[in-house]
Amino acid sequence: MSPLERQAADALRRARRLPIGPDRNDLRQLAMGLLWLHRHGMDALVERRSAIREGRSLDTSEPA
Repeated sequence: MSPLERQAADALRRARRLPIGPDRNDLRQLAMGLLWLHRHGMDALVERRSAIREGRSLDTSEPA
């Protein structure tokens, strides 16, 4: 597990111990955000590695 996945799992475990309410919801949203960041960060890393292998530029200043 990556550090982001561990943090997300920890936040979900802490959320389960709380009563239903805004604090619990905040921890659950934090966990979902960490997982989103982990997944999208991995996608960006794979894209960057494949672009480097193919010799493509990753300049984001050009319009898509």
